[in-house]
Parts: sequence; C-alpha cells; structure tokens
Amino acid sequence: MFFWIHDGRILPTTPPATSDRVHKIHPGGKSSPVSGEGSESQNAPSSSFLHRSPGDVYKEAAGPTEKTVYFLREIMSQPAYALPSTETIASCLDFMLEKRIRHLPITDGQGILVGFVSDRDILEKSKSYERDWPVSDIMTKRVLVGSPQSEIRGVTKVLLEERIGCIPVVDDDNHPIGIVTRSDLLRLLLKYPNLNIIV
Repeated sequence: MFFWIHDGRILPTTPPATSDRVHKIHPGGKSSPVSGEGSESQNAPSSSFLHRSPGDVYKEAAGPTEKTVYFLREIMSQPAYALPSTETIASCLDFMLEKRIRHLPITDGQGILVGFVSDRDILEKSKSYERDWPVSDIMTKRVLVGSPQSEIRGVTKVLLEERIGCIPVVDDDNHPIGIVTRSDLLRLLLKYPNLNIIV
C-alpha cells in the first residue's frame, strides 16, 4: 500500500491499489498467481539480500530459479537514516555526506515523518537560503511513502508515474523504518534477470 503524508498526516488521496495476489516468477519470465496468505512468512529472509555476503548470494543463486515476488520489507535499505526538522540545512548536508546517502527523511519530535529532502534540494536551494536555517524551510512536505508489505511491482509503477527517485517505508505510526531507491530495484534486476515486475 502506498499513501501520501503531508506534514505528518496521511492524505485522503492515495495512488491506485496494486493487485492483492502474489505471483511466482519462473525461469522464462512467466508468472503464475498464487495466494499470498501465509506464504510470506515461511521463507522470509532475515535481512535484505543487498546487504549479504557475496558467498551467500552465490549459494542462493545456485538454488531453484523460481522466486516469489519481493516486498518492500525485503529490499529496503535499513535502518532509515532520518533527522528532525529542527536541524540546520548545513548539518543535514554534512550528515548525508557522512552516511553517503542522497535522500533523507525528516521527522518531528516524536519521530513521525513530516518531510523529505534530497541532496539536489539542498544544492539547488542553498543559494537562496542560509545554511544555518532549519531544514524545514526547504524540505518537501508532501511525501509518497509505502508500507513494508507493498509489492515491488507497485513500487516500480509509482516511481515511474510520480517521477521520483525513492520511497520511504514507514510503520503503522508513520515512523520511517527503511527506504527503497531506484538503485535498489536495479540491483534486484541484476540479481534476478528473469524477474517480472510488470503491473
């Protein structure tokens, strides 16, 4: 499920819902629908494959080629780095450089997502804003987010239609718990070239 958050509140308008059926991916790129109930928890990996050792990845690649469609919770980068809206523009930029990230969720005092800023936002607006001003002055306040159970095919569709580079993943209380970028999806395609992500 995907939804918009504006200033920490869920907006009533949401992107179109994706299919509630899970597909299995076959070697030829064909897919067959199966029920998604109960199948998620049986073989759920303990961590994202993007952060596993090469040896483990090669062992898995040598196994069966049939894979279930992945969900955000399995490919999202975590933990989600975030800073409060009271931080300055300069401190946010320094933090992003230190962590080597390009996208940064912004939270309020309770850790609820209230905005989003990218390195491009900071670089473009640093000419008009003082670096010691709060990041809340330049952050995007309307943020499209996803739930951990969202299917990656829906993520791909939303990224293309909304022309955005990433989607923060939030829990039931709208606290950021991860983030999925276009790079994450490209790595997934490299690992599973027969993956069918057409909605």
